[in-house]
Amino acid sequence: MADAPLLPWPGGHRAVLSVSIDVDGVYGEANYRDPDDVYWTSQALYDPAGTDRLLGLLADAGVQATFCWVGRAAEEQPEQVQRAVAEGHELALHSWDHRYYVGLGEIGQRLDMERSFETLERVGGVVPTGHKTPGWRYDAATHAIAQEMGLSWVMDEPRGDLPTLLRPDPALPPVVNLPPSRWFDDYTYHVDQVLTPQAAYEAWREDLDVLRAEGKAMFLTLHPFVSGRPGPSRTLARLLDYAIDLGDVWIARADHIARWWLERARERGEIE
Repeated sequence: MADAPLLPWPGGHRAVLSVSIDVDGVYGEANYRDPDDVYWTSQALYDPAGTDRLLGLLADAGVQATFCWVGRAAEEQPEQVQRAVAEGHELALHSWDHRYYVGLGEIGQRLDMERSFETLERVGGVVPTGHKTPGWRYDAATHAIAQEMGLSWVMDEPRGDLPTLLRPDPALPPVVNLPPSRWFDDYTYHVDQVLTPQAAYEAWREDLDVLRAEGKAMFLTLHPFVSGRPGPSRTLARLLDYAIDLGDVWIARADHIARWWLERARERGEIE
């Protein structure tokens, strides 16, 4: 592995780690499971307890995260939304009720994003600046709408290990795409297959080691009813402890990373 990072991240950091938490409520499972599959919908009822545990874990680590909140879930859990904001976390759009955007149409997507935006602004008292499409099922209209709404980032396209600029409309300011990954999603390790927290941690630690050597970024996607469970929560706790002990990993909210990336693009003359 290379000894020096390829990019001058802020403060001399060698790499980036960002924690995003998708608070879906029951809607994530309900929208793609069989309507009679009460088992999986009921599992998602753990969301509030898992959100509380993750908020406590982040507070103990002194880490700020990005909470991608489904609008209906935010209305059902206003105290948790407000607690997240009060503790320094970012709020981002994650749709109104976790319907996939593919097939929803441009008008349907716009109405959904606007409703979600209004809900988070009203409940959380802050203006959201980012968006993650439910299930990463986006289409050509999704990011154009995000750009028109003035959002600064999306977390949808797994284009490598660095942010990229999206400009559906060249006349408007670009949107920063922060690349997610199935391999950085807790569903892969604790739902699709059931690994021990130690095994999942070791997989993510190896990823972070490579990205740190290359000077790149890691964007985690977690879910309260998964990573908020007692054992799986240790996966995140161990990774944060490891990253903090390294001392040169920038652990930051998605909006802070997107803002820095845009500033750097302006300095290089890539955008005005």
